[in-house]
Amino acid sequence: MIKKVLATLFLSAFFFLSNASVKDTLPAFVGISYVPSLNWRVGFINHKTLKEPLSLKFNLTSMSTYEGNFGIRQIGLRLGISAQTENNLIGKAYRWGGYLGFRNFILKLQKSKISGTLTWDHYVDPIVFPGFIKSQKFSNEYFNIDLVKVSKKKRYVDGKWVVDPMENQMGFYWGIGYTSLAYPVELSTLITEGGRENQQFGKPAYDPKYSVKSYNIGFGFDLLRQLCLTGGRYGLNPGYPAMRFGMYASTQDKLGFGPGKITDYGVEMAEALNPGRIVVTDKFFNVMVHYSLSVGFRYYVRTGPAAFIFAAGYDFEGAAMIPFGGAADTDQDLGFDFTGAFFNHGVSLKLFVAFNRDWK
Repeated sequence: MIKKVLATLFLSAFFFLSNASVKDTLPAFVGISYVPSLNWRVGFINHKTLKEPLSLKFNLTSMSTYEGNFGIRQIGLRLGISAQTENNLIGKAYRWGGYLGFRNFILKLQKSKISGTLTWDHYVDPIVFPGFIKSQKFSNEYFNIDLVKVSKKKRYVDGKWVVDPMENQMGFYWGIGYTSLAYPVELSTLITEGGRENQQFGKPAYDPKYSVKSYNIGFGFDLLRQLCLTGGRYGLNPGYPAMRFGMYASTQDKLGFGPGKITDYGVEMAEALNPGRIVVTDKFFNVMVHYSLSVGFRYYVRTGPAAFIFAAGYDFEGAAMIPFGGAADTDQDLGFDFTGAFFNHGVSLKLFVAFNRDWK
């Protein structure tokens, strides 16, 4: 209950600071990005110390990204419905934002899968843990939604020139978001004969589906989106329109907080391999430090009030996942420390379309 209240207050403050009464100057637009072969990797900070017991082989999956704004009613409605996956607050805010008069917001959705096969390379006595599974397949959804506020100072889509035009063309933005994912984790267990200052590693275990739900705040810049929102009228060179062919870059930094949970299998395996000790918790406060980058080449075309941008590049995404709350304090406690990180990368294809009757 307390987490829901805090999240609601955070969301309310975000909208209050956004100045909802300002007229929307963003043109109607939609952006689509597709990574046909996404390479996933997951690593753990104690992997070598534990003698690398967990092996993960990931399948190549795809990543689809969609973004748009309130200006496109049909697109906005579809995005608004999809955005309510897992009943998250960001999707709800987007759904009601149009009715409440919030302007200059962009919704961005990402969907993918984290799938493959895991193998536990250490010997486990079947008498000690009868439920042990040496190798199994996993397949979990990856979902991310961002509600983006384009920076007024650096937006430059309303035809007004300011002191630093170079700064305006970078497409700086900030916003809030929600990420949901699950993946296998290598569980470093913690034991002590008394006091957490005397903790040491116990026998490791694994969990096939550690799940995280994270609320995030982020910022970055996007040259492709900015080119789309300005209709190509202004390039990086002050006073000149954008070149038809050129390079692009976009990036985002995020910091997120939310609950993480280990499945019953992970708890049972850890307790079986460390007899006489009880897991202190299967729920954690997870901190996510996230970074993404996309670079490549783009081609821009504008015909009257419509602008089209085609791009091909390479996308990289990585995040450190830091769980809190699993320390062992007594000789009967079994704690966890499974700080790790996930990475993905792949070739991306992008299309942006914008429409503004005022463009001549």
